[in-house]
Amino acid sequence: MRGRHGRLPEWILRGLENGTPGAAVDAQGPAARVTAEALRAALPDALAGHPGGDAHGSGDGNAAAADLVAAGANLHLAVRPELRADQTRVFVTDLQTHGVAAALGPFTAGGSLRPFAEGAAAGVRAITAGHAPVPGDEQLPAMLSIRAVTGVLRGELGYGGVVLSDTLDAPSIVDGWGVPGAAVLAWIAGVDLVRLGPSSGAGVRDAIHAAAARAVADGDLPQWRLEEAAERVARLRRWASEPRMPAAEPAPAAGCG
Repeated sequence: MRGRHGRLPEWILRGLENGTPGAAVDAQGPAARVTAEALRAALPDALAGHPGGDAHGSGDGNAAAADLVAAGANLHLAVRPELRADQTRVFVTDLQTHGVAAALGPFTAGGSLRPFAEGAAAGVRAITAGHAPVPGDEQLPAMLSIRAVTGVLRGELGYGGVVLSDTLDAPSIVDGWGVPGAAVLAWIAGVDLVRLGPSSGAGVRDAIHAAAARAVADGDLPQWRLEEAAERVARLRRWASEPRMPAAEPAPAAGCG
């Protein structure tokens, strides 16, 4: 979303009042900062996500963090996994040292799992489950696949942090399941925080809530799964909203007399 004149769209404000944990800031430079500040004014511990900064684990996590902090972001939404040894771990560690949570992904349960294992070992705060289909799982997108999220990511890799969905407004998702249906399937699969996407409108949040309530009533979506997801997201919000002290300057070397 993009704020205008320091204000957020009314439907975003209503969502924040009713429990939406944050928003992605679709802006650059001063506009990003103004929008992020409006977001924080509405919800002090909001997740202000941004896809900007260095998106790759082979880059400089400290520089990426500086860019994102300057934009008012506390969540990097586009940390791409790298295959070379330790690159992902170092980038995630450097980024998060400055109080910017890393969302590593997209996770597809295919290819090399090493970058995600490295990220998990480094304490990455979030991993994004992607749109790509999972081989052998009825071609379900990873973010809707119990096998991918609960089986591989949680089980094999032992990851215990927040799992984000990729955006729900992708044509393949809308055409296949609809946004509310996909949100429910994502929570069943083990996703904690669903991302609506820039094409989502004012009524989509209420439609998702209604679909989730029906799924709980029908026994398809266990209530404990929503409670677990809410607690993980709350921990991420608390971590991301904690003030960070600037790095201490090194002490000057003692002179020789």
